[in-house]
Amino acid sequence: MDTQDQQEDIQHNDSRRKQQRIIGVAIAVILIVIIALWLTRDGEPEPEPMPQPVEQVSEPEPAPEPAPEPEPEPEPLAEPEPIPAPEPEPEPEPLPSLNEGSDVVLQELSEQDINTQPVQAENMLRKFVVFVDNVARGDVVREAAVISGPQSRFIVQHIDGQIYVDERSYTRYNDIVSWFYEMDADVLVSQYRRFQPLFEEAFGEIKEPGANFDDRILDAIAILLDTPEPRGLLALSDEQVMYTYADPALENLAAAQKQMLRMGPDNRALVKSKLREIRQRLQQQ
Repeated sequence: MDTQDQQEDIQHNDSRRKQQRIIGVAIAVILIVIIALWLTRDGEPEPEPMPQPVEQVSEPEPAPEPAPEPEPEPEPLAEPEPIPAPEPEPEPEPLPSLNEGSDVVLQELSEQDINTQPVQAENMLRKFVVFVDNVARGDVVREAAVISGPQSRFIVQHIDGQIYVDERSYTRYNDIVSWFYEMDADVLVSQYRRFQPLFEEAFGEIKEPGANFDDRILDAIAILLDTPEPRGLLALSDEQVMYTYADPALENLAAAQKQMLRMGPDNRALVKSKLREIRQRLQQQ
């Protein structure tokens, strides 16, 4: 190889080395720029992501409520049946006269299942009024009694020289007490109210001013109900003409109350029970 060729090779090699240095420098500069950008960007906050647009979902409009069904028209009310006018109460039959009233009263009592056989019909209304008026005073007028007393005799017994009422004497009143006790108090009082004007008329013949027969009946019942209830055998004193009670408290009782004692405790209890019932009905009607 000649000298010229050698010089050309040397120049060519020098030119190649220059190009390589330029390329190396350029690469280094690019790397430095990239590193610098990376370092500076690492400290900056990342940009917040843009919110995604929310799609507006339109809610469907509510379906219209169905129109209310029309209420059925009420059925016409049935016209109330006319209330029949109360039938007028029948006029009570006119009362008989006082003189004829006894038979009518007993007849109506019999028609209502009241046994009137023991009753003495003759002038019964006047006698009954007189008898009640006397009992209200504590007295007993046997002539005015409208029923007959017992037919059997009063019996006594002697014990150790003392006279006592024999309890068999009480049985004399069993029939009449049973008859009285079995009477219907409602019927008795209702019939009394119906014929009360006749009783008041009869009472008017004997009464004191201002008195009324209702009060006399209640007074008579009170006298009989106040009869005491002694226990045991009742001692008697023989006074020749009639027996008297040895106990002054019993002997001093009203005659109507001593008549209650003669009935005995069992019969007396029945009579008092019926009298209370009659009194209650009288006060209610």
